[in-house]
Amino acid sequence: MNRQGNHSTLGNKLATFRNRPIRLITWLLVIFPAGLFILFCFIYGILLAGNAFQQHGPALALLRGRGWFILGAVLLLVLVTYFLFRIMQSFQRLEVFSKGIRYRNYLLQTRIYQWSDLSGITSSATKTTFFGRDLRTIPGGKIFPKSGKPIDLSSRIQGVPRLIKIVKSKIYPLLWPEMKREFLHGASIQFGRISVNKDYLLLAKEKIPWSSVDSIWVDSGSLVVNVREESNGRVPISHITNLELLLRIVDWGFQS
Repeated sequence: MNRQGNHSTLGNKLATFRNRPIRLITWLLVIFPAGLFILFCFIYGILLAGNAFQQHGPALALLRGRGWFILGAVLLLVLVTYFLFRIMQSFQRLEVFSKGIRYRNYLLQTRIYQWSDLSGITSSATKTTFFGRDLRTIPGGKIFPKSGKPIDLSSRIQGVPRLIKIVKSKIYPLLWPEMKREFLHGASIQFGRISVNKDYLLLAKEKIPWSSVDSIWVDSGSLVVNVREESNGRVPISHITNLELLLRIVDWGFQS
């Protein structure tokens, strides 16, 4: 449930995870070059207008420089909008308390959740490569409240892997007993793009009996389902909520 108001019900603060400030590489590769080009547009427009003014008067002077002035003004508007958006993003943060979380987005809207208000979490690790060589791994994920929009844990937030680890340690003990009880009573349990029950797992709208599944494992950012006499099914783990709890349920599925 989305709770507004005093966060004192959340207990003691454990950690704060803020958005990264504008990086130096963004200043060097985006903001400074764009600013210089905009300055060039205005200066070149002024030079054209000044030359035309000396030769043909003010009417032609305005016409000669107008195109560059318009281009500079449009680019300036785009750059200012981008810069203000990045500044607003820097105010985004997620605070973790002993009994829940408080999230403030870049519009300065605050959402407060106790741990029992959260239904799941996804995590991912995207590798960037250059000519076949791994440059870096970009962490990410989403927190899913039982009601309301998911909270995006993009790489702009500092310390995403630690944040995800803390959230999992808090919500998994709350989710697991109910999942176990539902599974044993034959109910289907949803894990994002995969759902399971005692008889089968549902993958890409296909029901796969447990007797047809050889093994399930995580490989290169995907959950791989090895089905006998068929090609393997793969689902990105970024589309699977509560992955570790799913793997526990899978063990029970093989034994059922």
